[in-house]
Amino acid sequence: MPMPMRQVHLDFHTSRDFGAVAARFDAEDFASVMAAADVAGVNIFAKCHHGYSYFPTGVGTRHPGLGFDLLGQQISALHARGIRAPIYLSVLWDDLAGEMHPEWVVTDRTGRSLIRRPLSADTPLHNQVGWSTMDIDSGYGEYVIAHVAELCARYPVDGFWFDIVWPEPNYSPSGQQRLRDAGVDLEDADAVHDYARRRVVMFCRRLRDLITATHPHASVFFNGTVDAGVEDVLDLLTHIEIESLPTSGDIWGYTHYPLVARFARTLGKPMLGMTGRFHAAWADFGGLKTANQLEYEVGTIMGAGGAVCIGDQLHPDGRLDPAVYRTVGRSFSHIRELEPFWVGGRRCTEVAVLGDVLVEHSGGHLVRAHTPAVAAAVQLLTELGLQVDVVDPAGHGALTGYRLIVVPDGMHVEEQTLDRLESFRSAGGTIALSGDACLDGEGSSRLSDVPYRYEGPAPTGPAYVRPTEASEMFPELATDYDYVLYDGAHLVAAEAGSTVSGSLRRAAFDRRWDHFTSHAHAPVGEDLAAPLVVVGKGILYFAAPLLSSYGNHEYWVYRALVASALEKVLPDPVLVRHGPAWIEASVHVQGAKDIPDAYVVSLTSYQSRRTGSTVPRVDEGGLTAGTSISLLPAAGFRPGEVTLEPGSTPLSTSMDGDRLVVSLPPLGTHRVVVVRADPSKGGLP
Repeated sequence: MPMPMRQVHLDFHTSRDFGAVAARFDAEDFASVMAAADVAGVNIFAKCHHGYSYFPTGVGTRHPGLGFDLLGQQISALHARGIRAPIYLSVLWDDLAGEMHPEWVVTDRTGRSLIRRPLSADTPLHNQVGWSTMDIDSGYGEYVIAHVAELCARYPVDGFWFDIVWPEPNYSPSGQQRLRDAGVDLEDADAVHDYARRRVVMFCRRLRDLITATHPHASVFFNGTVDAGVEDVLDLLTHIEIESLPTSGDIWGYTHYPLVARFARTLGKPMLGMTGRFHAAWADFGGLKTANQLEYEVGTIMGAGGAVCIGDQLHPDGRLDPAVYRTVGRSFSHIRELEPFWVGGRRCTEVAVLGDVLVEHSGGHLVRAHTPAVAAAVQLLTELGLQVDVVDPAGHGALTGYRLIVVPDGMHVEEQTLDRLESFRSAGGTIALSGDACLDGEGSSRLSDVPYRYEGPAPTGPAYVRPTEASEMFPELATDYDYVLYDGAHLVAAEAGSTVSGSLRRAAFDRRWDHFTSHAHAPVGEDLAAPLVVVGKGILYFAAPLLSSYGNHEYWVYRALVASALEKVLPDPVLVRHGPAWIEASVHVQGAKDIPDAYVVSLTSYQSRRTGSTVPRVDEGGLTAGTSISLLPAAGFRPGEVTLEPGSTPLSTSMDGDRLVVSLPPLGTHRVVVVRADPSKGGLP
C-alpha cells in the first residue's frame, strides 16, 4: 500500500491518575473529525510510555481507568472511513514494567538505574531520564514480543509504529554477565555500545519477522533508528520516518529535518516527515501552531520529498479538539491539492555532501549524527538554491548523477571512499574540498593530482581575505575590503594552469595575554601571497573552513565567497532562485528519467519575527514579492503550460537561452510551480 501523504500521530501517554479514560470517546465522531480534516492515516496507541495498554490484553495491563477496547473501536471506525490505523507500541520506555520488574531496568555505566529521579517530574524533553528504560535482552524483550503477537492475532493490522528503539548499554549485574558471555570487554565503552546496537537489530528483526508472518503487507517502522547509522536496520523498515518537531529546540530545531531528510531520501525507501501541532513539543496541551506555521513546516517536509505526519495528543477523556483539526485540516487540504504533483516524483539533485559522522548524545541517548560541518554545508548550499543530497560515504547513495561532491571540513576519508571520489572525478565531476579535508598526517592530499600544494595553516588566527572578483549573486561583496576569517585559513601554492581567487592576509598578530589590541582580534596585517580558492583538475579547494565557519558564525561573507567560487564550477545549476534566501526552493521531476513529463518546484517562504527565544518563530505569514526562478530543464524538454499550485494559476514565462524564466506573483508560505512538458510531447493533464 502506498504511503499516505496526510497522517496524524495521535499520542496517548495517559497516567494512572486519570480515572475515567476515554469516557467521552465516540467512535463515529472520532472518525468523522479525522475524515473532515483530510486525514488518511492515524497512528493509534496499543501501549504507551506509562506501560498501560488500551485494549483488553492478556499479556500486559489495561489502563485501570479504561473500561472498553479503545484500540479496537478506533481501528474499526477509521477503517470504515478508509483511513489507515497503524498501531503504536512503546518499546524501551515502560514505567509500569519497571515497577513490576526492576530487574529489567537498564543500569548505565555510572551504576545508576535509568528511571526518573525519585520525587522528580523529569522529562526527556529536557534531556532527563523521564521514563523507566528497559533492557530488551532481559525478560522484557519477550514481554514486548508477546504483546505484538497478541495484537497481530486480535486485529486487522495496517502497520506497527514502534517507538523508542535504540541501543541502550546495560551495566546491571545480569547485563554485565551477558556482555562477558558474549566476549565483550566491559571497559571498552565503544564495544559495549556496538553489542547493544547488534542486539537491538536482532530484536527488530524478530518483530519484523513476526509481523510479516501474519500481516505481510503491514508497514513497519522503528522510531529512534533513523540517524546516520540507519543502514543497520534499513532492510527491516518498510519506510523511513523523521520525527522532527522544530519548535522543540533542545532536540530538533528548524535545521534538523532539512539535513536528515537529504540523507534519508537517498536510501531507496519511502520517506515521511513528522512535525507537531504543538507550540513547543510533545504533550503541549493547549499549545497550537498557527495555520501559517504548520504550512511552513509542511512545505519544508514536502520540499525535501516527504509525506507529512502531524503530531497530536488525544485528551485522556478521548475527545479530539475541534480547533486542532481545523488547523490540521487546512494543512491537509493544501497537501491534498498538491498530491498529484508528488506521487511518483523524483528529486532533481546535482550536489552531494559526504556524510561525515560522529556519535553524540541527543534526547538522552547516543546517536550517530552528521557532523556540524555537514549540517553547515547543507544549510549554506540550500540557502544558495542548490539541490543537495547527503550521501553515505560507505556506499548508500551512488555518486553517479551528481555534478559536485562536497567533502566537509575536517573529514577523514577512507580508502573505499577515496576510490569512489577518484572515479567520480575521472568521469568529469568536481570535488569541493575545504580546509584540511582529505589531508593525510603529513599535510599531503590523499586525492591524486590536486592543483595545489598544501603548505600549512595560516600564521595567525583569525586570518583575512581580500576578494579579487565580484560575485554575481552577492554584488555587495567588496574587492577593496579585508574580510575576517574567524576560524583561520590554510596556505597553499597553486599549480600553473589552475584558476585562483581571493587573496589571504594575516592578522597583525595573534591575541595573547601579553600581546593584544582592543576588544577582539588584531586588524589585518601583511599579504600572505596565497589564494583563498583554487580551481583545476576537477577540484574546487577553499583554503579556509568556509562551510563550517558559516555554521559557526553565519557570516554572510562566507556564503558569498562560496557562491562566487561555485559560479566557476556550476555555472548552469538546474535552478536559480532570484529572491531572498528565506525562500527555500527544491526541484522534483515526474515521468521519464531522460525527458520528464513535468518539473515541480516547491517554494517555501518563512520570515521569522524578532524573538528572545532560541527557537525562531514563524507563526505569521506574509507575501514575498518581486521574485522569479530560472529553470534549466533536461535537453529535449519543451516547456508547455506553467502554473502556480494550488490553484492552477497560469504564470508568465520567457526563455533566456536554454533557461526557462518564470515570473512569480507575491508568494505566501508554500506554493508550487509546475512546468509541464509541451502537450505534443505528452505530460501531466
